[in-house]
Amino acid sequence: MADPKTYTRVTEADTMIEKLVEKEPEMLWAVTPSQIVVMGIDNKDRSEKTVAKQPIYSKLSLIKGAEKALLQSEGIPVFYIIEIYWSDWHRWSTGLKQMVIVDCLLEITAEAEKKNRPDCIGFRILYDALGVHWDCDPDGVGLPDFLDPDCSVKFDMSLRPGLNDVENHDNHDEDDEE
Repeated sequence: MADPKTYTRVTEADTMIEKLVEKEPEMLWAVTPSQIVVMGIDNKDRSEKTVAKQPIYSKLSLIKGAEKALLQSEGIPVFYIIEIYWSDWHRWSTGLKQMVIVDCLLEITAEAEKKNRPDCIGFRILYDALGVHWDCDPDGVGLPDFLDPDCSVKFDMSLRPGLNDVENHDNHDEDDEE
């Protein structure tokens, strides 16, 4: 049987999330930094084959059920966990770390215990600024440090999904199910 994954907190990401929300409050309006923790898998690396298939791995999970109850009983206000591999984190450029975090943060909604689906409607603001292939380089060498004051990357706020986009997208999904 394979060893279970073990995790340690990526404290560098805590500061990064705070600064990203501070820099782009309109884009990340639903994000409360204290409710998010980034955890790095520290006892396993992704294989070269896996990295070739999926250059960037990150996962936003909602805290629910018993885990949520346990955290609340201990006074820990975490509602979301972003999971990454430490081996990736150490290899990634600063710009890639930031955009992987932003990509996960865009999944957070104002509604508790719900996530946006990672699709072209919800993430077009990221695609417009960085292109559709921003996450294909496993090291992120071409991405600038977004938090650098001289960074030229700007997000077009008119591309944020509005209520009509979300309603139309939800209605479209219902039509597909019939």
